[in-house]
Amino acid sequence: MNDWVWCFAVVVSALFFIAMVVITICQWVIYYRIEKTTLKQRKVATFRKHDEPEVNE
Repeated sequence: MNDWVWCFAVVVSALFFIAMVVITICQWVIYYRIEKTTLKQRKVATFRKHDEPEVNE
C-alpha cells in the first residue's frame, strides 16, 4: 500500500518542481524584457532632451 502513495508523492513533487522551474524562467524572461524596454525608453528620452532647443526667458 505504501508503494503507490510514495510514487504518487514523488510524481506530485516532481510536477511542482517542474512548475517552479517554468515559472522562474517566465519571470526571468519578463524581467529581461521590461529592463530592455526601460533602458530603450531612457535612451530615447535622453536623445530627445538633447535635441530640444533651450528656451531662455
